[in-house]
Amino acid sequence: MKFKILNPLEYLNTTFIIALFIWISFFPQPIQEKYHLFTNISLVFIFLIIFAKKRFSIFKLNDYPLCIFLVTISINVLFAQQKNIAFKTYWDLAIPMFCIYYLMKEAFSSEKRFDLLAKTICLSSIFVSLGGILESLFRYNPIYEHFIRNPYYLRYITGFVRPMSTQFNPVVLGSYLLGALPFNFLLFKQGRPSFRLLAAMAIVLNVVVIIFTFSRGVFLGLIVMIIFYLFMQRKYRLIFTFFIGLVLFILLCSYLPYPFNRLGKEQMMVENRGILSDYRFTRCAMTWRIIKEHPLAGLGFQHFRSRFYEYSPSNYNVPYEFMIADNMYLTLLAETGIIGALGFFIFIGMLFTRWLKKIKEANGDRKQMLLIPMFALIGLLVNMGAYELFYWANPYMFFCVICGLVGL
Repeated sequence: MKFKILNPLEYLNTTFIIALFIWISFFPQPIQEKYHLFTNISLVFIFLIIFAKKRFSIFKLNDYPLCIFLVTISINVLFAQQKNIAFKTYWDLAIPMFCIYYLMKEAFSSEKRFDLLAKTICLSSIFVSLGGILESLFRYNPIYEHFIRNPYYLRYITGFVRPMSTQFNPVVLGSYLLGALPFNFLLFKQGRPSFRLLAAMAIVLNVVVIIFTFSRGVFLGLIVMIIFYLFMQRKYRLIFTFFIGLVLFILLCSYLPYPFNRLGKEQMMVENRGILSDYRFTRCAMTWRIIKEHPLAGLGFQHFRSRFYEYSPSNYNVPYEFMIADNMYLTLLAETGIIGALGFFIFIGMLFTRWLKKIKEANGDRKQMLLIPMFALIGLLVNMGAYELFYWANPYMFFCVICGLVGL
């Protein structure tokens, strides 16, 4: 009798990505910062093992936009005032993107393994959401009360609590759940009755906590994601119904007290860092001044904050927390210049172009494998207009996971 010896490398990649997602889900930003070197070394180590097995077969000619992106955002390091900071930031962005992108493509190209990832995301998002619900109900989070110093905790734990759960900040929590939500829809549509029930619970919890973070960028990402989902499902009447419900919800929030009024029409648009507020126009003006002086390579990673007052049109003191562009696209433009920003848009644009080609040819489970990560990517791309997603480890690594899935 012959016994089949299982090659452990066959499952190493999948197991590592599952472990990585648990790491993303339950360990806040200070832990990620403390062990960022360990995370990067682990990513490189697993990638090299897979590379040794697969050789150059893991690289595809149509992955060149990823290389363009990583090369173009490196140029700013050469011209930054604080090269050590810019260099460190570059590697903290480049290593996860490169390694995760290829590890995802190798690990989850089959429907069975993709389903395993979806279940992991579903379960993780349930626990993270429950943590947010309990935090709101009891106005207490043991993680930040006893173990990890959180400068946002006292601000958001008082009054009507804006939950942070394991993600350190309401906006980051909202981003995490925004990326997780589409995978729960997949399980709800395709899973067995037990998984359908679990997915339904995850969807409800995710949406409730997303709303309760009262992050306007996350809220806009959720809106665009839902519209895109309904459009791809050809449920055009539901889009109209959704718009009516959305308008009524925004009008209702306009007449409610804080924090509900953050989702009302005034604060969504012109007040308190809304879309058309003076705060946003000031950051746009600053970015324009930076681009006029440093058009090609920008200031360098993390330099918008350190050189804030050189380009700020106002003389009054701005709190350190708000010495940022508060918009990932403006940050890329200001800190990596036209070259870096163009490299990013080429990367995202080619992901969309290739995805459109593949979605036309796909059907059944394969089509769902392509649709779900694209829904998540669209939600996060909208959300990136409201804060520096790349400078928060958890949502950035989740973004890398989703890009890898879109590129399958």
